[in-house]
Amino acid sequence: MKGLLAILLIANPLSAMTIRDYARSLDRLRSLLASRQIQQAHIEATALMGKDVDDGLQVDDTLMRSVIEATTGDIKLISRLALTAAQLRALSTGATSPADQKLLRELEKQQSAEALKPGGEVFSRELENASILTRMAEATRKAFDWIGEKLGNFFDWLKKFWPDIRLPKERPTTGMRWIVGAVVALIAIIIGVLAFEVIRRSRRRAAEAMVESAPALSARDADPMSRGANEWERYAAQLAAAGRIREAIRAWYHAVLVTLYGNGILTFRKGRTNWEYISTITPTIPWRGDFVKLTRRFEHEWYGSANSSPDALSECRGVARGILNQVRRSEPAA
Repeated sequence: MKGLLAILLIANPLSAMTIRDYARSLDRLRSLLASRQIQQAHIEATALMGKDVDDGLQVDDTLMRSVIEATTGDIKLISRLALTAAQLRALSTGATSPADQKLLRELEKQQSAEALKPGGEVFSRELENASILTRMAEATRKAFDWIGEKLGNFFDWLKKFWPDIRLPKERPTTGMRWIVGAVVALIAIIIGVLAFEVIRRSRRRAAEAMVESAPALSARDADPMSRGANEWERYAAQLAAAGRIREAIRAWYHAVLVTLYGNGILTFRKGRTNWEYISTITPTIPWRGDFVKLTRRFEHEWYGSANSSPDALSECRGVARGILNQVRRSEPAA
């Protein structure tokens, strides 16, 4: 209701406003902005524009326009309204009331900026909304400036050890800055190249370590039943890639044994020798001769040789794959 009466009084064009009414209207606008009733403040400020005030005064349209354009409760605008209202009251009464003096001191205290702390940096509003590339460029520039300053201090410190060397009073500061900048750029390039090389080598070593550490020594390697046939084949490939030829030959032999166990051709029994297994295979089986050949070559490489050659691995792998293919093709017939 009070807001409606204020609007009606402001909008009445029949008579000029008194100075006190004008001051109260400014207080009203200040109260609306402080309570964030921005839309209502716009309406009442619009109604005040162009009105006459007693004693030949007129409403400050510039101040009203600032209220109309306000989007938040700006403390500077609120203090400006309070200051204008206080000046109007002083004009009408000849003195400013104690309450107004107290309000002005409070507003002045709120508007006063804090003293800058030593060693701090002035915050830039332009960088607040700048892109990430702009911020990075600014940070890089500051870093180079800092490095240049430290290098300059370092050179000044070194000069103390050569007191007889006298530099001319007018030193080429621009040239010195270019030299310092070139040194800083060179250092940055060297650091970048070294960092890239370290990262590249670390990735290569990690990949090599991963490949070589895959076929780790395990107690399972001596037991044919510790893996399936396909697992033994994959494990043999990993061992061969790591250069462990003898173990790769054993893995291929275990792959054949596990396949024969799975198809019921051989019966696993702990402690039975490879040749005892061969004696249980019917001579009419077409791949029996290959199995004898594979067994002979495996025992020669595993028990009779400290280092096996890639040719031995290639031969054992070929024979083992031939046996596995024949056994697997005959599975549906079984």
